[in-house]
Amino acid sequence: MLNLKLKLWLEKDNQAVFGAGRCELLKLTDELGSLHKASEKLGISYKSAWAKIRDSEKRLGFDLLKRKIGGKSGGGSVLTEKAKKLVESYEKLMQSILEYAHAEFKKFLTK
Repeated sequence: MLNLKLKLWLEKDNQAVFGAGRCELLKLTDELGSLHKASEKLGISYKSAWAKIRDSEKRLGFDLLKRKIGGKSGGGSVLTEKAKKLVESYEKLMQSILEYAHAEFKKFLTK
């Protein structure tokens, strides 16, 4: 049985800026309040997670995370408003594209 799979990412100047992996990383960071916890849950190193976030921030031209430095209550990270909007918009775009693609897939490839 054939299945349809799609990957969607955003580019700037022909370089990847944002896609499903970074979207998931940001969503988990928002949920868990920590990039460190999000990276652990995804099975990637904290150093790699920070590199991905910094790379996207540089290419996008805005911060994705507000960093809270540790202390008695510990550190953490929260999404900026622009990051929340990016995640929301990316997910809506992906859902719309998937719905269209699955309809076309059924029309052309499941006869």
